[in-house]
Amino acid sequence: MIIRTWRAIAANQNVVDTYGAHLERNTFREMRTLDGHIGASMLARQLGDKFEILFMSYWRDMDAVRQFAHGEDIHRAVVKESTQKLLDSFDPEVEYFEVQVSSGAILVQTMS
Repeated sequence: MIIRTWRAIAANQNVVDTYGAHLERNTFREMRTLDGHIGASMLARQLGDKFEILFMSYWRDMDAVRQFAHGEDIHRAVVKESTQKLLDSFDPEVEYFEVQVSSGAILVQTMS
């Protein structure tokens, strides 16, 4: 399994909540239609007066990641213009990790 990670900075909790709602309404639904997509999570933590967001998506293999990237550079973050305007800053590139060992299944939230 491949884990794709990406980080951003939000000005406040309201931005974190707004971005989380956007992910649930749009991005997560789109991702679920892709073969090889296992799940995704958004994590946040307060850093001083800002919030760091860590986005993690889980993929069967790199071919599934390529499908998500729509044939673009798989190392470039896929950040819609509306999301760019919402965030204070974001990493332009993503990182990949291949799961080597795990204590069990990675739990992902499902939408009804």
